[in-house]
Amino acid sequence: MVKKYSFTVLVALSIFVATRLIMGMTGEGPSEMTLSLTATVLQNDKFQVFYLSEGDSGFNEKHSIISEVNGSDKPQVIDFVLPLDTTISKLRIDIGNNRGQSPLHIQEARLKTPDHSFSYPISESFLKNVHISEKDGKFFTKIVSNSYDPFFISNFNLTPTIKKLAEAQPLVDKTVAIIFALVFAVAAFISNYLKVSRSKSPSPSFYIATFIVIIATPPIVQLLGAGQKAESKEKRELSPMPEWTFNQSFPKEYEAYYNDNFGLRPTIINWASKLKIGVFRDSPQPELVQFGKQGFLFFNEHNAIDGGIYSSYSHTNLASLKQLENGFSKQFKLKQQLAARGMDYVVGFWPNKHTIYNELLPFTMKVQIQGETSLADQAVEYFDEKGMSLFDVRKHLLKEKQEDQLYFKFDSHWNLNGAYGAYRAFCEQTYDELGLSPFPKEAFEVSYIKIREGDLTNLLGIDGMDYYDEKPNYRLKDGNKAYRFVAPTGIYQNATVTLNENCGNDKTALVFRDSYGAALIQFLSLHYSKVVYVGKSPVDMYWVDQVDPDVVILGVVERRLPYILDTVNEVGKHAP
Repeated sequence: MVKKYSFTVLVALSIFVATRLIMGMTGEGPSEMTLSLTATVLQNDKFQVFYLSEGDSGFNEKHSIISEVNGSDKPQVIDFVLPLDTTISKLRIDIGNNRGQSPLHIQEARLKTPDHSFSYPISESFLKNVHISEKDGKFFTKIVSNSYDPFFISNFNLTPTIKKLAEAQPLVDKTVAIIFALVFAVAAFISNYLKVSRSKSPSPSFYIATFIVIIATPPIVQLLGAGQKAESKEKRELSPMPEWTFNQSFPKEYEAYYNDNFGLRPTIINWASKLKIGVFRDSPQPELVQFGKQGFLFFNEHNAIDGGIYSSYSHTNLASLKQLENGFSKQFKLKQQLAARGMDYVVGFWPNKHTIYNELLPFTMKVQIQGETSLADQAVEYFDEKGMSLFDVRKHLLKEKQEDQLYFKFDSHWNLNGAYGAYRAFCEQTYDELGLSPFPKEAFEVSYIKIREGDLTNLLGIDGMDYYDEKPNYRLKDGNKAYRFVAPTGIYQNATVTLNENCGNDKTALVFRDSYGAALIQFLSLHYSKVVYVGKSPVDMYWVDQVDPDVVILGVVERRLPYILDTVNEVGKHAP
């Protein structure tokens, strides 16, 4: 009897071992780590983290990451993405260059990757320099000998932490892998047992047992508390556990909770997405993100109020002549209104990623494009004819992309190469009105770090790609020409404000921007004594009245041109 079924046992054992080995395989280890500071910073500032590797003579700007900090009375997490180099031995955290900074409350520094996280209390794990004192759990910064350079230096052994962070992790949680291996092994054993017993086909009880095992696996995993380490990247709150009631709504609420929280859900979603992406290079969310050429991802949203990126790149949001007339009239009247108050006004747009890298769009997106004319083409031509030009940096960026990558592969936004190129073209096109001479690229030290994620990987529901992109960082070499952030208090609570005593003028600029404009802050702030950046569009006269600027700038990404032309509610309904 034992001999008769020995082969069956061997097959089941082999299936178990093979499944366990396959699911326990490790992927490529991470190449970067994140240093997260949990802190309360009341006023705008600029934090910087330096890392010291073996062989370095000291901390230097080349091995550092800068993060702009918006002041807030609430705790916030300030992230610095560092290379995961096992030779790093020291960390230095510079906590700002705002000499008027209020007392800081810094709770902890956390080093983390998607699979590991290590927390270090600032007071215990870092040494303060002479510019920092501590009282009642808060850190006070001070000027010493007319110098201001407050920083912490790590005083613990970083090597074990970094080696642990650098470890490649198994594709599936160990407990989950064992459960799946057991399921497959039992199924293989039963199948071979029935075959050896000369059953013509598996009995109904076999199918029933297999079905029960399959549907029971997620609850068992949930009860064991395994398999939930992977976090969902979905842009929404998962349904909470409802309180028990006799209301008719309870079954639906509980079903929603279970659908969002059943065992293995994050693992299954992330694993399925990675399998589809890694093997087939196919998007699990094609209505939101699509794969293009050369590893680029492209935003493909259809259902936004303004028509979304789809209507913009497909040229299905073209405006009628009447809409163009109305849009121009609105902007021209605004320009006259501001000019009467002694204010210069310029308006324009920043190109979509799809416009600059059109040749990299996937075939399924390219075939959606209708004709050669876009809404941007229409608007630029009409405004030019009427004598009030929109700034339009498309031609400049199309030329610049031959030298540098201008947009992130895994994100819907441009990188700092793209923002810098747009800044130079903007200065040139608006020179007659604003008189700005752009800083040459040589004025900046450009460094790069590797990244594997962006807002588009989040939409795909994965924690990163299996290949890398490079994120550029621009640092002004001459610190004597630098600007600083100020506290967003009073009327500026919802704005970003910079001051620059080194720009050579006392002008104030008011900039209305969207997310694309965030990358331009470090360039435009070099030219004005004060700049107020408001994250909204179009121009809001409340802010004009409050700030009383010398210059008003409105710049939005190309897909948001309907807001400038006031065609949001009519997108896609008119022909030119």
